[in-house]
Amino acid sequence: MPRRRAARKVVAAVPEPGIPLPEPKLEEDDFVSSLRSELSKTQAVTTERTRGEDLSRRTELNRRLLQDFWEVHNQFEESGVHLALDPSHSLFATFAEYPTKWTFKENFDFGAVKTIELGDRAPGWLGFTLRFWYYRTPEGASRLRGIFEWCDGESYHRYSGWMRMMSQAVLYDAAEHEVQVRELHRILKDVVIQWYAAHLERKPEAFIAHLKEKYPKGSSYAKESYR
Repeated sequence: MPRRRAARKVVAAVPEPGIPLPEPKLEEDDFVSSLRSELSKTQAVTTERTRGEDLSRRTELNRRLLQDFWEVHNQFEESGVHLALDPSHSLFATFAEYPTKWTFKENFDFGAVKTIELGDRAPGWLGFTLRFWYYRTPEGASRLRGIFEWCDGESYHRYSGWMRMMSQAVLYDAAEHEVQVRELHRILKDVVIQWYAAHLERKPEAFIAHLKEKYPKGSSYAKESYR
């Protein structure tokens, strides 16, 4: 009677020390495919909406704001106060004689600018910023908002370290197609004069008090400190 061959013993492979075992693949669901589909739809809708958007009004407004902000920048610089403009003047201006004799660059896309701001870079004034930006409401309407932002001091947080506490005053908020340049200029004149005077007197508190008294309160939030 022939001898039966012994069954071969299968020995599981032992992973080498330090090499983690591969994790079992999770059961697939429709999250990835459905997310990809929804994102594609969102992109298509947004692209179609912006393609038909008339940016001529925004172009006009941005040219005006950039010109105004650059003039404010120059006036402060004459007093030794450095302000930083974003977008940078090198992007939208060609200078015959820096900083006062200049023209707009013809190849700059003014309609694509969504935020314009002047940030104070003087010692003790970090965080003081004049900012205008465009945003959309949940209904899809485009609006222009202007704020002045400042630092209300710093505080230490256990897990995030030192944080600057930021506050805002809302200077202006209107539908993009209803923006009144004359009203913008009236507000800018008031804010810039108070800002300038506060620098001359070295009293930022007086400027903050003016903003709080005259304009609605905006957002407050914590921002990482540069210590």
